[in-house]
Amino acid sequence: MNTSVSLLHEPKRQKPWLVRWYGEPDERGTQRRYSKAFRYCHEAKAFHTNKQAAFNRGEPRDPVNVTLEELVEDFGEARLSTLSYASKIGYGNTLGQLTSYFGPGRKVREVRRREAEAFIATRTRQDGRPGGLSDWSKARHLIHCRAVFAAAVAWEYADENPFRTNGGVGGSPLRMNPKGKPWQHITPDEFRRLLAQTDTPQRRAAYWLMYGCGLRAGEAYNMMVANVDLAARRVHVVNRAATADAPPFTVKAERQSESSKERSVPIPEAAIADLTEAMRQAFKSGGFLALTEERFRTVQEHWRLCREGKPWAGADAGRPWQNRNMMNNLLRDTKQLLIAAGVELTAPFTLHTFRKSFAQNHADAGTPPCTLAKLLGHTNTRVTLQFYNRVTDANERAAGEAMDRLLAPGRTSAHAG
Repeated sequence: MNTSVSLLHEPKRQKPWLVRWYGEPDERGTQRRYSKAFRYCHEAKAFHTNKQAAFNRGEPRDPVNVTLEELVEDFGEARLSTLSYASKIGYGNTLGQLTSYFGPGRKVREVRRREAEAFIATRTRQDGRPGGLSDWSKARHLIHCRAVFAAAVAWEYADENPFRTNGGVGGSPLRMNPKGKPWQHITPDEFRRLLAQTDTPQRRAAYWLMYGCGLRAGEAYNMMVANVDLAARRVHVVNRAATADAPPFTVKAERQSESSKERSVPIPEAAIADLTEAMRQAFKSGGFLALTEERFRTVQEHWRLCREGKPWAGADAGRPWQNRNMMNNLLRDTKQLLIAAGVELTAPFTLHTFRKSFAQNHADAGTPPCTLAKLLGHTNTRVTLQFYNRVTDANERAAGEAMDRLLAPGRTSAHAG
């Protein structure tokens, strides 16, 4: 029996480095030959070393031929446990459709690129509402499928990821790059008008934390007095363990569900007065800066029911607590206040718009991307850079004014003469 694992170099191939090995002999003593190609030598050498070590430990020489149902089960056990509740729901939706489309007994190694394209292209709405599925929603399915089959490749359930493409024929659903959803940029003047319409210090404090400090809505409504340092003008976004009186809080990093990204953010000078007043009244609401006394009592009751595994606030029994459960009707009330403030909503508005506006204001003011990424809690600047690429009317006016100054009559170049 051939037990060697060989490393070969064939320069004419697109991926010139090959690792080859043989499987177990069949009833006729024939061994099937397997190979894996690599673009770079160091990748091939690492794979060669790991493969030989695996065979020396007695691991199977032939690839594991699992079904899609088995892959979904393994992925759920190994990966989904680290994700938030909302992410689990999203993955569950995709995995359910994936299993239904291909069939639970389909061998993972048999899923081809053409079928992957067809799956993404044929996704439709599942809620019964009219209209097609948006590119953004299809992209979520694509991201989930890529993650699942990337795990399959890593676990050697498959040789390649059929949902990943590097180049290829244009128009493939696997090459989609959906544009971000439009959103309403709240300008500083519009924000001041919103504050003028807001009559409670707790609500004004919440708006300041989202718009002035860039906190997510769940972070703002979980903020406690102990984490606000008015003397240093900083607010600290930190994890909090659950108690009998208060639910837990976990900071979630952008696109990084396995770890939390705690951070410290400066407080604008203009926010100090409203935050100070909210802190004075927070003793009535368990130390929560943005909660009224009445809302705090409601949160305590919901948290008690959640701990006991009973239905609460429309949530099914056993549903885990989420950061946003601290709030109630906030988006509805905020839209009404914006209308009262004379702010015309010409694009979709959500509570996350405050955080996006915070980022856009910083980008327009020239804050370096790496600094803004740190303030927002982004793991890298890839997400942050979208705000520097967003062209607003103000950006265009500033660019035009800059060109006017450069080309003004009588202006001389510093290099002239």
